Amino acid sequence: MIFRLFKDLTSNLKRQEPLLWLVQLGVIFIILFFLNAIAFQFAENVSWEEAFWQSWQTFTTVGYGNKPAETTMGRWITVILCTMGIAILGALFSAFFDYKVHLSDIKRLGYMKNPHKDGYVIFNFPGENQLINFVKEIRDAEKNVGVCVVDSSLEKLPKAITLIQGIHFIKGNPLSRETYTNAGLKENKAIIIFPTEPNVSDSDGATKTIVDLVSKFVKDQTRVLHILVDPANAWMFDDVNSTQVLESFELFALVQECQDKYSAEIIEQLLLNSKGSNPQTLEPNLVIGWSWNEFLTALIKTSADTGVKCSPFALIRNGEPVICPDYHNIIQEGDLLSLIAYNDFDWKGFEKKMLELK
Repeated sequence: MIFRLFKDLTSNLKRQEPLLWLVQLGVIFIILFFLNAIAFQFAENVSWEEAFWQSWQTFTTVGYGNKPAETTMGRWITVILCTMGIAILGALFSAFFDYKVHLSDIKRLGYMKNPHKDGYVIFNFPGENQLINFVKEIRDAEKNVGVCVVDSSLEKLPKAITLIQGIHFIKGNPLSRETYTNAGLKENKAIIIFPTEPNVSDSDGATKTIVDLVSKFVKDQTRVLHILVDPANAWMFDDVNSTQVLESFELFALVQECQDKYSAEIIEQLLLNSKGSNPQTLEPNLVIGWSWNEFLTALIKTSADTGVKCSPFALIRNGEPVICPDYHNIIQEGDLLSLIAYNDFDWKGFEKKMLELK
């Protein structure tokens, strides 16, 4: 009977969810443990402490207690309940390791929810090198930030990616609601959508679909960015709150470098977190009402006096960057300023100092 029960339990373990059976076996073990302790106490007339000590030692096969059973009933209790407890304990450890393997498998194959908060979610695997470089650059400014990759065609992440801590994988259909809930879009700061097929103009249609569906699951402050393959398809994204980045961006860098030496290298350094200063978009407060000329003059003076390195880059108005604003242009409420500065740049303190030195 005992071995048949053990066989049934192990058979069910193979058919059921590992976590479910781990819990069930744990409950059965606890019930047997207390049942044996109570029955042994009444049969052998020992203290409760001795009864529980007897159960623990026997179930764990450490020993057989300070007072082995002497009565017939006590011995039958030991034979039946303790043998069952020993068998269940073995099955419990087996279920625990099976569950650990199960967790590892579902994580590796993309069936576990995104555990990261305030991180980045990437739709459509962009390629091994691109993802590695993305993580390297983003973590140069944001240490150990979480990254989640959502893809429908990828079976699992390449080995080189799995060796990097903090990268999660979700295998999901982009048309399934479960994919977006599992990705935890509301809990993360930015969503990036790569094309399903690089260099294929028609893939912009699939990108538009994902952008539309993502918008249903994000908060207002969550940034959504998409890679656009064909500039002619930009009209499709006019009504969505997503920032486009041209896939052929590197082509423009090459063209500019052909026309003006060092241009590509300068742009590269501006975009790499690991190579010093970068563009930073800042909200003006104390300098609202200043002309662009007054702003530039005060910025240069403050930078020289404080030793804080920064350079003006652009004025952003109504969501559109103005690279070389007119000197008489007035900084208005709602405008943004783009400055080239280091990651530890204290804009509020710098702006206050500008006002003092003006």
